[in-house]
Amino acid sequence: MDTLRDSLKNPETKKKILFSFLIVSVLCLLTIVPIPGLVHSAAMAKIEGWGSTGSVLDILTCGALSNASITSLGIYPFLIASIVVQIVAICVPKLRQLSELGDEGTKIISKLTRIAALIGSVVYAVLFCVGMRDAVVPTINFWVAIVLCGVSVAVGSAFCGWCVELLNKKGIGNGLTIIILAGVIHNVPRDLLTPFFDASILGVVPALLYMIAGILCMIGMLILVLIVNMGEKKLRILFQKRTVGMRQYGMPNQVLPLKVAQAGVTPIIYAMAFATLISVIVAMVAPGSENYWLKGFINFPTSVLFIFVYIILLVFFTTIFTMMQFNPMDMSNQLKQNGGYIQGLRPGKQTSQYLLNLSSNLNSFDCFYMIFVCIIPMALHFIPTLNNIAFCGVGLILLGGGFIEIKTLLDNDLKAQEEKAKQAGKEKKRKGYNK
Repeated sequence: MDTLRDSLKNPETKKKILFSFLIVSVLCLLTIVPIPGLVHSAAMAKIEGWGSTGSVLDILTCGALSNASITSLGIYPFLIASIVVQIVAICVPKLRQLSELGDEGTKIISKLTRIAALIGSVVYAVLFCVGMRDAVVPTINFWVAIVLCGVSVAVGSAFCGWCVELLNKKGIGNGLTIIILAGVIHNVPRDLLTPFFDASILGVVPALLYMIAGILCMIGMLILVLIVNMGEKKLRILFQKRTVGMRQYGMPNQVLPLKVAQAGVTPIIYAMAFATLISVIVAMVAPGSENYWLKGFINFPTSVLFIFVYIILLVFFTTIFTMMQFNPMDMSNQLKQNGGYIQGLRPGKQTSQYLLNLSSNLNSFDCFYMIFVCIIPMALHFIPTLNNIAFCGVGLILLGGGFIEIKTLLDNDLKAQEEKAKQAGKEKKRKGYNK
């Protein structure tokens, strides 16, 4: 609350918060705009046939998919494009060099992501139209209706991707996290009431007790998520100093905080998007199919095999993003070059080994914590009265981790504004002395 209050007092940060709120509000309003060219009731019936894949995608669309809205694809094509471009950037040497060039490299990677997202929006819109071919308005030409549907869905998805980029540039930052957080919050009332309706057959009082127990469990898990995301390992960095005459030269000693959950919520999002890639395509093309194999793909997110696939992807993406956030060898070399060392350790090999072990331990804990919170609800989902909680763990991590990430971004923005104000004050004083 202190961060939010201070942010609202700062004009620049307040402008970013209001802009982010405006973008999310526009996306929420678009979720009630039906797709032209389709019979709305028939389209919603088709989307109900998407099974558990539709439940996952509904989070990424702020509920637009379940409403058969023009933004039914949401940020999914942009998310897939972002994953593909980042993986290609790591594998291709030229793109990896571009990503290391700073702002210029970031602009090129962003442009490639934008192009890939536009292509993805068109491809997914075509697949969406294939599945909706039986839901077109019968009073107009079939091809006119289906093209109108495809163009609307593709434009809606491209608009969502554009909103992500706007949030990255002019908003609080990390548009993907903000939009997905809005989608999670949108589903919170339904998730809280679901246990009551599931147990209503037992009577009102048992159902209420059951719902209260579920809410308490969710609160406990959310507190765990917040504690882990706020946890830090502090390293005391000392710098060698030399005395010349009456003065001491050298950098001041510092305390370097390393977050326990360095990867943030990105691995959760990427693992879910990647694991459901084939399921989304099958659900679009053959919604509600009774074929054994197709039905298995459509309901893959709530299968036993999905749990193992999700664990593998979660560990992979967590490790990758942890390495991107904290490189032990680079940090060790920088400390050695600047005459710094960690208290109690010699510069060089001993420091490198310590940082390597520390990074490995933090990454292992982060992986275990994410698997624990995400997989337990997925496993409990197979109990008949708990068959609607499969993605509660994912939602709780996105909720808690998303708020912590936004808080960190606001804190960093406030510090940057303070530094900017101090620098402007120094420049003003310098000009005053020159006069």
